[in-house]
Amino acid sequence: MAEELIPVDVQNAIKETFFKELKDDILIEVYTLRGVNDQFNTATVQLIKVLAGLTDKIKASFHVVGDELSVKRNALRSPTVLIAPDKYRIRFTGTPHGEEGRSLLVTIMMASTGKTILTAQAMERIAGLKEKRDVQVFVSPTCPYCPQQVLTAFSAAIVNPAMISADAVEIYENQDLAEALGSLAVPQTFINGTFTGAGLQPEEIFTETLMTLKEPVYLTEEITPGEPIKKDLVIIGGGPAGLTAAIYSVRSGLTTIVLEKIALGGQVAITPVVENYPGYMRIGGKSLVDLMAQQAAQYTDIHVGEVVKEITREADGFHVKTSRAIYIARGVLLTTGADPRVLGVTGEKRFYGRGVSYCATCDGYFFKDGKRVIVVGGGNTAVADALYLHNLGAKVTLVHWRDTLKAEARLQESLKQTGIPVLWNSEVREVLGEKIVKSVKIEDKTERTLKEMPIDGVFIAIGYVPNNEIAKNLGLELDAEGYIKVDLTTMRTSVPGIYAAGDITGGLKQIVVAVGQGSTAAMSAFEDISGMVGDEKKVAEAVKKG
Repeated sequence: MAEELIPVDVQNAIKETFFKELKDDILIEVYTLRGVNDQFNTATVQLIKVLAGLTDKIKASFHVVGDELSVKRNALRSPTVLIAPDKYRIRFTGTPHGEEGRSLLVTIMMASTGKTILTAQAMERIAGLKEKRDVQVFVSPTCPYCPQQVLTAFSAAIVNPAMISADAVEIYENQDLAEALGSLAVPQTFINGTFTGAGLQPEEIFTETLMTLKEPVYLTEEITPGEPIKKDLVIIGGGPAGLTAAIYSVRSGLTTIVLEKIALGGQVAITPVVENYPGYMRIGGKSLVDLMAQQAAQYTDIHVGEVVKEITREADGFHVKTSRAIYIARGVLLTTGADPRVLGVTGEKRFYGRGVSYCATCDGYFFKDGKRVIVVGGGNTAVADALYLHNLGAKVTLVHWRDTLKAEARLQESLKQTGIPVLWNSEVREVLGEKIVKSVKIEDKTERTLKEMPIDGVFIAIGYVPNNEIAKNLGLELDAEGYIKVDLTTMRTSVPGIYAAGDITGGLKQIVVAVGQGSTAAMSAFEDISGMVGDEKKVAEAVKKG
């Protein structure tokens, strides 16, 4: 059974990590109640038993919801997992499986060592908090962004245990909690019952909301301590293009750093399944990103949660000012990608995170047991999302404004085989509800009729808009849609020393394209910085040597 839950090779890796990292003994208490979430109770108990069997540092105990200790600990939901409850107020309400398995492992190590993932600056501020804060982060096992948000919250609870409690709430197992707060998306964070943010928040934003109990806004004050850090190449964006460029640039001899403001992987991280990347017949998008990130991390520093504020060109190079530092670089590579396009209809913004979503992988799990959802769009992403939601168990309808799909033939065939209905020549005109989504108004453009359709969730996949604010501020030449214009043979932009790669350059939004452009951009930067422009022999020798 242990091998089924955690493969032997993974168990061995965890055991070795625990041996190296764990310092103090860690008490883990598990609370369950027969008849409530039984399958999740069983999985939780088995998981903790397996982990406890890998090290003598973990002391596991198992209890019944409603017993004396359960009441004392306020562990009244099944299952609940408490980590070091005599020292910290950290808990998982629901099974820490899937993506949250990573949160559990890191939390155990943080609780054992007292170390956190926060910067010294954030810890100093949080340690000074004098008011009580109860943090809830709603998560799902399929959400690639959730673990980072959970670990940020748990880190705060470790830094200031007297004032801060933190709870990772599995959204499907605790639907009543989620619906009561109007949370139908993950990660969503509530502090003292107040909504303080949807999605993964950079450390500075989370800290600000923790202190102020207000919805997040990007901070404008300077947070740039210390001496400037010199680099040959600063890469902004941690998707496939940026990670690939990091590997190639360092191997060619450039000092490099990758800055990612939210989470590694970009759109690939939330792609359920990738079937067209060479070397893999079928692989989860998040798994592919993890492999790329692990390889890139062997070569260079990757800073997640560091937001670029400003880039200026000075006599000694490009000054890249971020939320944490100033970098002086000889070259800058923009791999900032693109964000999902919005419909722009009434109710869309109001119900974002309350039934409206742009990420089926993140939020689809809540709708798995027969809930009614629509997917809006007709391209690869929309059809892949519809198939994913259907496979989860949701009742899916695809809504497309034309009478044909743009998706690949293979995806269209899969859609046909599943029998997912399609509303052709139809557009969503309004999203309706009270606290959460209840229905949508859909216009049939052929019949010129408007009807209201009862629905629980709206997943929007109608294309992307480029993240081009940095490019605009640098004065880069953009195309009519706002994508950065580049020389496709070199990935150089209109400004010398600035390069771009991946989705931010427009064109085909494919992983292999981003990877190819990332490597090309890195080698162009190497040529320019090393003074080897046009000397193909020297470039080839440098790459071979690297």
